[in-house]
Amino acid sequence: MKKLLLFALPLFLFSCKSGVDAHKTAIEELGKNWDAATASVTGFSESLTKDVTGYTEAAGTMMLDEAATAALKGDAAKKWSEATAAYKAATADAYAPVQTELNDFVTMWTEKAAGVTALKDGLAAGKIEGDVAGQIAELSGLATQATEKVTAWTAKQAELKTAADSALGMLKSAYEMVAPKK
Repeated sequence: MKKLLLFALPLFLFSCKSGVDAHKTAIEELGKNWDAATASVTGFSESLTKDVTGYTEAAGTMMLDEAATAALKGDAAKKWSEATAAYKAATADAYAPVQTELNDFVTMWTEKAAGVTALKDGLAAGKIEGDVAGQIAELSGLATQATEKVTAWTAKQAELKTAADSALGMLKSAYEMVAPKK
C-alpha cells in the first residue's frame, strides 16, 4: 500500500494544473489583445493630434492681426467674423470633447495597464495572487471597450474633418477677400 501511495501521489500532483497554468492561455490572449488595443488607441491619438495641428497651422497662415481685423468695415468685417467663428466652432470647439474623452480614457488605460503587466509577470514567475479570473475578465472587457471606442472615435473624426475642411475653406475665402494686398 505504501508503494502504491508513493507511486500515485506524484502522478496526482503532476496531473493537477497550478493556478498559474490554468490561466496561462487567457493571460497570453489578454496580453495580445491589450497590446493591439494599445496600438489602436495610440494610433488614433496620433491621428487626432495630427488633424488638430494641421488645421491650426493652416489657419495660422491666414490670420489677421488685431489692427487689420479692427480696420475691416461692412461686409468684409461681417464675412471675416463669420469665417473665423465657423472655423473655431469646427476645429477647436468640435475637437475638444473628443480630445477630452480620449485623454480621460488614456489616463484610465495607463492605470489599468499595470494589471496586465502584473498578470504577465506573475505568469512568467509562476505565481499570481488575487482573483485572476476576475482580473482577466475586467481587463479583457477594457480591451474590447478600447477597440469599440476607437471605432466610434474614428467615425467622429471623419465627421469633424469634413466640417473642419469646409470651415477652413470658408476662412481661406474670407482671408483672400480681406487680406492686405502685397
